[in-house]
Amino acid sequence: MVPTAPAPPSPGPSIDPHPLLVGLTSLAEGWPEAVRQELVQLNLVGAKVALPAEIVERALKQGRIAFTWKTLRSWIKPAPLPTVSVHDSLMLELPLRIVAPPFLARQREVGKLQKKVTVGDDIPNLFFGFPRPEASSSVMASAASSAAAKSPETNFYAWDETSGSARPQGSESKPSPTPGTKFVAKYATPNEVVSRAATLDGVAGALIALPDGLMVASHLAPDLNGDTLAAFLPQIFGKVSQCTKELRMGELNNVNFTVGNVPWKIFRVNAIFFAVFGRMGEPLPTGQLAALAAELNHSPK
Repeated sequence: MVPTAPAPPSPGPSIDPHPLLVGLTSLAEGWPEAVRQELVQLNLVGAKVALPAEIVERALKQGRIAFTWKTLRSWIKPAPLPTVSVHDSLMLELPLRIVAPPFLARQREVGKLQKKVTVGDDIPNLFFGFPRPEASSSVMASAASSAAAKSPETNFYAWDETSGSARPQGSESKPSPTPGTKFVAKYATPNEVVSRAATLDGVAGALIALPDGLMVASHLAPDLNGDTLAAFLPQIFGKVSQCTKELRMGELNNVNFTVGNVPWKIFRVNAIFFAVFGRMGEPLPTGQLAALAAELNHSPK
């Protein structure tokens, strides 16, 4: 019998020359006490973890970042001693609010180095739970302009040039309140906006996020990870905004796209992002959503 040649070993993960450096103690906030005690005993309180960006991106797509303690220890700088731990097989979860901001910042830096901006292929799949046919996703950006057709069922809101406030495009501009009545002006809170958006026909969920990807308010199904969605809203909006600026189309107001027949809309209101997604095959009530987006504007009149 002729002996068979041994199978070649599977290649190990490639080394990331520019990993995400995150403080180990900030990642260990929710870890078991035994592991936290080990950090103190090994004098790792000031150590950092060099997280490979590619691996982090794959984990973010799944809405959860978790690795074994053995894997995490291999990424610690400086490397800890001893090289073996009784907790090596323990799976430890990393908080999204700690990992997502540096990941987004790194992605923005990479985007600045690219000579040509591309949109679509490299946007992570955040819409887990929804079908995503390869050729069915479409992205449509709407920029506010004076030449746009005015309709009650508008896709965007425009800035009132006289008052500096936001209002749905197509609605009549109302006179600004007198200075003496400014103190009684009321604005909708983020929680109120997402709650009211969720009651509209055709809306399945809504959320509001800050520019750093942190979630402010949400009204989502339990099977959706709001932190992950919020982390990537600014990135999605920013990529399309770069394209509209390079094409000299003007300032981007909102983004529409469809994933597996599920419509999505992202508004930017000052420094926050208001996103809504609908039900499969049903249109979003764009006019009502634009009005809600306008209520988030807290600029002084």
